[in-house]
Amino acid sequence: MLLGAIAEGFGLLMIVPLVTIAMNAGDSRLLYFAPWAASWSQDQRFIVVLGLFVGAMAARSLLLYGRDTLLARLAADYEASLRLRSAATLAGRGWAFASRIGQPRMQAVLLNDVPRSAQAAAFIQEMAVGASVLAVQLTLTFLLSPELTLVAVVFLAAGSMISVRLTRRGVHSGIDMTGAMEESAGSGFRLHAGLKAALAQGTVPAFLEEYRSSLGRTASQFSRFARDYSTAQQGAAFGAAVIAAVLLLVGVRILALPFPILLTSLILFARMSNPAQQLQANALRTAAYAPAFAAIEHLLGPLEWGIPEARSQSPLKWQLLELDGVVFEHQSGLGLRHVSLRLESGRWLGIGGASGAGKTTLVDVVAGLSAPQKGTILVDQKPLAGETLEEWRASIAYVGQEGTVFSDSVRGNLLAEGADAGDDGLWQVLETVGLAGRVRAFAGLLDESVGDRGSQLSGGERQRLVLARALLRRPTLLILDEATAALDPAAEADLLHRLRNMEPRPAALVVAHRDSTLRHCDSVLTIQNGALNSAG
Repeated sequence: MLLGAIAEGFGLLMIVPLVTIAMNAGDSRLLYFAPWAASWSQDQRFIVVLGLFVGAMAARSLLLYGRDTLLARLAADYEASLRLRSAATLAGRGWAFASRIGQPRMQAVLLNDVPRSAQAAAFIQEMAVGASVLAVQLTLTFLLSPELTLVAVVFLAAGSMISVRLTRRGVHSGIDMTGAMEESAGSGFRLHAGLKAALAQGTVPAFLEEYRSSLGRTASQFSRFARDYSTAQQGAAFGAAVIAAVLLLVGVRILALPFPILLTSLILFARMSNPAQQLQANALRTAAYAPAFAAIEHLLGPLEWGIPEARSQSPLKWQLLELDGVVFEHQSGLGLRHVSLRLESGRWLGIGGASGAGKTTLVDVVAGLSAPQKGTILVDQKPLAGETLEEWRASIAYVGQEGTVFSDSVRGNLLAEGADAGDDGLWQVLETVGLAGRVRAFAGLLDESVGDRGSQLSGGERQRLVLARALLRRPTLLILDEATAALDPAAEADLLHRLRNMEPRPAALVVAHRDSTLRHCDSVLTIQNGALNSAG
């Protein structure tokens, strides 16, 4: 930034000797800085100075190209880093925190707040560019005419004081825009999530009215900011014209500056007009966009700086899982109360019970998603913590009722968690879950798109696809939380039979409401009010 501004300033300074020589008005200033040119003719001096001017402008162009390229890369890298750090912070806070945040609010952070924060950082970079240009050009004009420069500085300071009020308004506008955008993002998510039922029930107008209202509030906030921004821009442009007129009057009538000095000073002041206006405009835009930083930190807390390194862990070859007096209660009073159980490798344990009894809390504790508030969890007599917990996680395949199907191909969905498998391995797991025939009917086979979140598949087929992805982990423990609820009893019985006949057979913790599902387990426990009772 500084080198580009200096190169431009040096080139503009060459206007003084160029005009002086062209006017045959003498070139004492040039000879003062270059006494060795005294023996040159006027034409030689003119050509040399002209060459210096062109060279300085060429250097300026190259430096500004490098500056703009670097700033663009910094802006892009910063946004990517901020987006990744936000996601890593969410993951690092754990599942309990992530579940409280919810998908709509996290999407609002990644799609609204992160880009606006990155833009605020980019505006700050542009302010640094403008400040560098102003500093260099003010220094050069001071060398030409200290008095005229002081007059210009007084006007610039006055303009900065006037812009402070608009900048404060920009902060309030930014806070209001952040809230309005979060509201409209949540409304849009609800519209998409409930669209199928709304179309079936004829209630789409109610959804659209809510969305229209939230979008209207967002648009109103942006319009208010646009008015403030335009006021600042036009006020700065008019102020620049007034300053130019005043400087011309002072330079001609009061200071009586030589024409080459006056001309070069006015050109330099004119060149300052744009960075000065950009400084003011970017200060206002930064003030409006900077509240997005606060929105991110308010939701996630201080962001993680380090991104966890991917660690390749082999599944733990365990023999016995033990829970002894485990307690995990939610604020609502629900959860687990002094739960104890044993699960041997290769055995299937069914967990039944009413909704809200604590079944999902139990599997979350077993999976290490929630740490017990009291009691212990042991794997082969080792506490489920530290290195043992990492190895345990590598051993688990967790499949819930709402397993995620991505808007991708069959292959992309199967390999979404980084499994290392070729086509043969993919077809094998599809055969295991009973989905191979359906995929072979696709024109693109493994590369066929399954549609938006698996819209080309039935509910049961989506569950089979998620289960196939889980099996690619080669788990030693399957956690199935209503993972087959979308299948009819006959199809479910066939699928569970296939899973139980796998070699080697993984242990399983099966959460289900249907007795027909639980009958496939080696033993069944029922959870009531957070406590376990044996059911056979």
